[in-house]
Amino acid sequence: MEWPYPSNCRQNAFWPHFRRLDPPVIFHPVAARQSFLYSFVPTHPPFVVMSDPEESNARVRQHRASPEKEFDSWSAIALGAITTNSAIGIVLTFASTITYGGSMLLFYGFPIMSIIALGAATSLGELTSAYPEAGGQYIWVARLAPPKLSRFFSYIVAIYSWAGAVCTGASVCLVGAELILDLVEFFNPHFHVKPWMVFLFYQAINILTLIPSFYGKLLNKVTKSQMAFTALLLVGLLVALFAAAKNRRSAHEFFTVFHHSSGWPDGMAVLIGVNSLQWCYCCLDSMVHIADEIPKPERNIPRALMWSIAVGFVTGMICLCAYMFATDDYDTGYSSLTITFQAFGQNQGAAIVIQVLVFVSSIGALWGIHVWQSRLAWTIGYNRGFPFGEYLERIAGPPYGTPVYALVFSSFATALLGFLYLGSSTAFNSLVSASLLFQWISYSIPVIFLNLRGRTTIPHGPFWFPKLGYIANTLLVVWTGVSLVIYCFPYTLPFEAGNMNYVSAVVCGITLLSILCWICYGRKHFHIPELDICLGTIEGVSPSGETHHVNRLKVEVVRK
Repeated sequence: MEWPYPSNCRQNAFWPHFRRLDPPVIFHPVAARQSFLYSFVPTHPPFVVMSDPEESNARVRQHRASPEKEFDSWSAIALGAITTNSAIGIVLTFASTITYGGSMLLFYGFPIMSIIALGAATSLGELTSAYPEAGGQYIWVARLAPPKLSRFFSYIVAIYSWAGAVCTGASVCLVGAELILDLVEFFNPHFHVKPWMVFLFYQAINILTLIPSFYGKLLNKVTKSQMAFTALLLVGLLVALFAAAKNRRSAHEFFTVFHHSSGWPDGMAVLIGVNSLQWCYCCLDSMVHIADEIPKPERNIPRALMWSIAVGFVTGMICLCAYMFATDDYDTGYSSLTITFQAFGQNQGAAIVIQVLVFVSSIGALWGIHVWQSRLAWTIGYNRGFPFGEYLERIAGPPYGTPVYALVFSSFATALLGFLYLGSSTAFNSLVSASLLFQWISYSIPVIFLNLRGRTTIPHGPFWFPKLGYIANTLLVVWTGVSLVIYCFPYTLPFEAGNMNYVSAVVCGITLLSILCWICYGRKHFHIPELDICLGTIEGVSPSGETHHVNRLKVEVVRK
């Protein structure tokens, strides 16, 4: 067939109405500096080119089903507050932290951990403001990494992010089960907790918190009500503990006495103890993954991140002081239950009520974690990072309006981890402990690529700190390196097989598994249509909505 168009036009594999132009007809400021890129524009009258990257990304999202925008600024803050739940995190980590330095470590270590978390939140906020994507970290990596490495590193970060969310959900299910069973065992010395009992409660908590997560209309209400409940609980705890405690710790002992019984030297004990406080600020990226469900995510999500740190620090310090001043005995055991029981003059009724309220606040965090891990699974499924992605990407119709398949898939993965607890509680604890490292690694990789590329080369959003951003990025990356080393040390000395730390083996295992998944599945199927020409991908979208890939530049064609 003879070519029917003028000689300055050439036929293209995906659409015939394109002619090649010389630069500077470039559609992105970064691409303008890449001499090897070419621009293609349609010459046929019914079509126009969308040259704005944000407009281009919006066009891609039109072909993807998204949950309804049920979140507002306050509910995003509430989601961050209930998932990080720093004050309750302080209560639940007493037993694992107090042996490394006593009340002195808690009082001075928690602000240090808050500053580190602020650096992480600032880094996440800057990237969210620049690229408000529900996929979060792995989408940023795909945008910022060198083109030849972008898909591989993006896939690995996607697995890390989702694995971190699932393992965190498993840890909260375990904590909820232990809170109830410890309560029974504490007041009934003849009752002994068996692993199968913990397993049953674990699965029940997982299912009961999953069901409300199906209903998108509940998102706004549940997050706000749960945050209000936790705030009232903390106020009640503060007043009750200060009023009821008879044997209070002295100010001298609280602020200046370093008490630890871990067997480690003082310096190493401090590092391990501060690492334990990371649980008070886990789940920071949970807010990032609701970018498609909130108006103006480039402003509201960074705001929610900052408020989560502020709320966590204030409530955490209040809770820390209330509990640590309420008793002066390091030998009675340092769970929230034993402290409450001693502070209220061994009043069983008061201890039971407070333990149940702490349990309700804890499982409220699991509801937010279901939202977090399901949104990750949804976006990864849409980008075909998981098998059966065509199901994971689906948004259920009324009355749900949420990715139900992704919710069930992630909850099922959490349930499977419960079977590991039946086989070996040590292996299970190592796996859920590694969730913190998965999160920190997934935060650091896009930040590393951002700085290697150059912070000034990206089209930053309204939340941006040209100088302080470097400090926040450096703090995040350095702490991630410290955590990778310190968090893998044995918990106590001398160490045996029973108290050995297997987190390093878990991290290596998940890394190898991710690489294997990439080789067998991801490299063939994983694709991110949201990427703009920073990645050097050509995409043409025909009027029928079909997407075509040619050469190295992204062009979208739409009807006028």
